Amino acid sequence: MKTRRSCCCVVLLLVAVLLAVLTVLLLLWRVRCQGDNVFPKAAVAADSQRCSEIGRNILLEGGSAVDGAIAALLCTSLVNPQSVGIGGGAIFTIYNASTGRVTVINAREAAPWNLKAEVMSGCGPFPKPDSGPQWIAVPGELRGYKEAHQKFGKLPWKSLFEPSIKLAEHGFPFPEFLRNLSLHPHMYRRLKNSALGPLFFKGDDLRQNVTYPQLAKTLKTIAEQGPETFYRGKIAQDLIRDIQGVDSSGSSITLQDLKNYRVSVMEPLTVSLGDYTMYTPPLPSRGAILGLVLNVLKGFKFIPESMGQRQKAQTYHRIIEALKFGNGQLSRTIARRHRSDETDLLSDEFAKLIQQRIDNRAHEPEYYHTGPQAPDKYGTSHVSAIDKDGNAVAVTSSINYLFGSMIFSNSTGVILNNQLADFCAADGTFPDFKAVAGQQPPSSMTPSILISKSKESLMVVGASGGSMIISAVAQVIMNKLWFGLDMTGAIQKQRLYVNGSNVLRFENGFDEEVQNEMKERGHVKGLPIPLPSVVQGIYRSSGCVEAVSDARKRGKSAGY
Repeated sequence: MKTRRSCCCVVLLLVAVLLAVLTVLLLLWRVRCQGDNVFPKAAVAADSQRCSEIGRNILLEGGSAVDGAIAALLCTSLVNPQSVGIGGGAIFTIYNASTGRVTVINAREAAPWNLKAEVMSGCGPFPKPDSGPQWIAVPGELRGYKEAHQKFGKLPWKSLFEPSIKLAEHGFPFPEFLRNLSLHPHMYRRLKNSALGPLFFKGDDLRQNVTYPQLAKTLKTIAEQGPETFYRGKIAQDLIRDIQGVDSSGSSITLQDLKNYRVSVMEPLTVSLGDYTMYTPPLPSRGAILGLVLNVLKGFKFIPESMGQRQKAQTYHRIIEALKFGNGQLSRTIARRHRSDETDLLSDEFAKLIQQRIDNRAHEPEYYHTGPQAPDKYGTSHVSAIDKDGNAVAVTSSINYLFGSMIFSNSTGVILNNQLADFCAADGTFPDFKAVAGQQPPSSMTPSILISKSKESLMVVGASGGSMIISAVAQVIMNKLWFGLDMTGAIQKQRLYVNGSNVLRFENGFDEEVQNEMKERGHVKGLPIPLPSVVQGIYRSSGCVEAVSDARKRGKSAGY
């Protein structure tokens, strides 16, 4: 009897010790995962704190990463309406932790089938194309949400809309970034005198609070009836009527275009980057160009010391040259519609050929096969999310230029995109309008996910900033994986950009020494970047999630 009691006491003691050890380990884990931008389980990084928190709350309710991202994007369409909205389109890159598969959902806008020839004359010269209904492409945003939610969502569709419906109905203080943008001399008069003016202005002054009463009704209908009401129902009818009411000879979009719009579920392009594989979207995204740039640069075997005082000028020179060679492939990839063409760009053999052409000097544009300069663009928004199960999504959404086409549907509260402008070539010409009917214009949106071979580490990253997206995402990935920065440092570090004519543009505060050295090597330096690209990224490793919203847009992540 005593022996049995002794055994029971020993077992109870061992259980108590084990529980104590587990408690200590759990506390240590929680402490280790604490800190600014660091969370133990899950997070959402949108370009505003309000929208990150809405996405985070959806995750707390048991939602998936896709649920959180959709809720955050709906919020972003209210907080940063100049960038995104249901009148635009999106590209999702989604990682399913249980299967290990990555899926791309392409909900990029498409050209109307009966595109009018008149649009061809409006491309150039710069600063055209002007705003107007002729540039509106068929929106894909909501059908993209539907496809992503059906495949990867957990919560009811309606619940993803409820936080933004409340925001739209009750309003919120005018966001700082939107206020500064609206009062900028270049934007103030255009915005105030457009159909969007009454939304944001009362007389000559900005409103104290932003409300979207008509959009709230539209979102409520879509939440209750599903997205098909936007493409087939009364909302579709109201939308087309409003677009044609602006200028009956302007837009080519019909009810049939909305009804026939379809998203594409695609396999991602893959690039091996040492211990990581990067998954990035194929056409119409320019993920192949991002992959090409990184594939070239991995051959230089960068390490943290590459950004040391003695080596950083050479390192930046090589980065700039790789970006120039990437520019040289842009016009070629626009017309490509075959997967083999993109995979050829990502071959190690092609990367080695470019590496061999990178010496210590800059060259003329022809050396990189670079064409005329396309105007810089500044629209778009990105959301990165990861849930407690390790599922992740990188989604970039856009209405293209700031406030899209500047066309506002009074009946629905929807701001329409101007994505047809992306068919304009850099020399101001438009392709054969018959050839692009029903097609999707090329996009710099490159939402990407990088996964380590062990599956223990994961990066979710993407950017806004139009033509600056590829260089921004590439630099953030290099900063994190090769140069030894944490995700916060990788995103906040000053960046450079190489425009379509291979002119260098630096962010304010960028290393002056490097700028001078680049000039000595023959690079052409342009004006500073007025509206920089904005990156949202998440890095998960060793059980901790570091989620970062770019401070350039006053963003802040949220997690738990």
